[in-house]
Amino acid sequence: MTSRVLLIAYAVVSVANVASEAAGSTWFTTTTKACLMPLLLAWLLVQMRTDHNHPLALRWLAVGVLFAWFGDLLLSGDGDGFFIAGIAAFLVMQVCYIIAFTRVPGPGLVRAWKIALVPYVLLWLILNVLLSSGVGALRIPVLLYSVVLVAMAVAALDLVIRVPEDKGWRVAIGAGLFVLSDALIALTAFGPLSESRWWSVVIMATYLTAQAMIVTGLVLALATEPHRVTATR
Repeated sequence: MTSRVLLIAYAVVSVANVASEAAGSTWFTTTTKACLMPLLLAWLLVQMRTDHNHPLALRWLAVGVLFAWFGDLLLSGDGDGFFIAGIAAFLVMQVCYIIAFTRVPGPGLVRAWKIALVPYVLLWLILNVLLSSGVGALRIPVLLYSVVLVAMAVAALDLVIRVPEDKGWRVAIGAGLFVLSDALIALTAFGPLSESRWWSVVIMATYLTAQAMIVTGLVLALATEPHRVTATR
């Protein structure tokens, strides 16, 4: 019951946050944003009290959500220093998620069908071409972050055939939405898109959906009931 209440609270506050972005209410947007990752983390910690396969993966996931919260708080500040620190916190989050995904043993979709890498590599190349004229001195950090971001999405896709299929795809799609959200942040900050309230709405909506899909997908995939691993070939 407690876990359901926490997840409902996350959904309600997410809707409130996106609505406040659309309405241009800066104070309410900042306040609701600060509450979101703690609610998702609380749900995750409640779930971890029950038996799960591969609890180490969930611990890394929890650390990742914590750093996502740090990133949310820092990106709510003004100035380049807060922006860079916030992106650094999200970089740590990406690394934690990669470790969480790779702690689940078994075959991998990407390892079995390497052609699945192609759209991710193309996306990375296109994104960095679009950003190349605007990043200036941040070229190397942007390249590094984008590599880790896409690597997180690839690691999520690799989960698909070693956890229950519906949960695996939930994590993979959530990771894809996270890439979309971060790509839009980069394109409005350094690329051809102009910053606007409506891009902020799309960024937050995709980000909050992505986090919910990644966290709930992995937690439910590693629930106590053992799952059957599908052979790759």
